[in-house]
Amino acid sequence: MKLLKLTEDQLRNICSPINLQRAENYVGKFFDCKIQDNTIYGKIKGNHGIYNVSLKIDSDPLEYSCECKTSKEMFCKHAAALGLTYIYTPWVFETDEKLERDQIKTLDELSFYLKTTKLKHLIDELRTKGVGIAKLAEITGISLQQIAAILKDDENDKYHVLTDPLKLACLYIIEKDFEV
Repeated sequence: MKLLKLTEDQLRNICSPINLQRAENYVGKFFDCKIQDNTIYGKIKGNHGIYNVSLKIDSDPLEYSCECKTSKEMFCKHAAALGLTYIYTPWVFETDEKLERDQIKTLDELSFYLKTTKLKHLIDELRTKGVGIAKLAEITGISLQQIAAILKDDENDKYHVLTDPLKLACLYIIEKDFEV
């Protein structure tokens, strides 16, 4: 899967400064986010109900759609917020495409893979190679209790500061295929 490129400069070019500033209040508050082809979609609770928002990323200027009144006249804060949400947290956008480990070529793709792969999946893969949680705890210096808490948080889509480093450690051990 190739991540669609979107920058804050693209948003600045189409959005008024005040709407871009207001958009920051909505970042991370979208739900039902998804990517289809070259368009991102999300829903957000606005002042007058739930708004469906979309942003076509590969167009110049960016094409957008929102159900708020402001969007009829200009690029609204909701469309800008959807773009900012994608820039800052692309992993919250569901996609039918999956990024396979052997397809990772960039750091952005690695970050996307880490955010969209459950820690439990990686730990299960480690177990098939004969590396248990106790050994993982010993290698990483993270206690068994902490790993259990991180696993639980990850299953509930809550991110712990050690989640990604732990996933990276798992990936390294899996990819190196160490002898046990």
